Amino acid sequence: MNVLITGAKGFVGRNLTENLKTIRDGKNRTRQLIIDEIYEYDIDTDPALLPQFCAKVDFVFNLAGVNRPQNQEEF
Repeated sequence: MNVLITGAKGFVGRNLTENLKTIRDGKNRTRQLIIDEIYEYDIDTDPALLPQFCAKVDFVFNLAGVNRPQNQEEF
């Protein structure tokens, strides 16, 4: 399975990414998942990569969002 994580550098995204990597690498054997690739996307990732990532993945964790926005429009 190939996985895309948006918001990969945030608190939840970072922890999810690390947990999925331990499953992928065989260090965490408590789950019956086979993870081949983990694609990480965040605000500083080249936007041109998003369509490429989406074409390759089987599952998306959409964790992107703004915490503590400066103004109401950022929600």
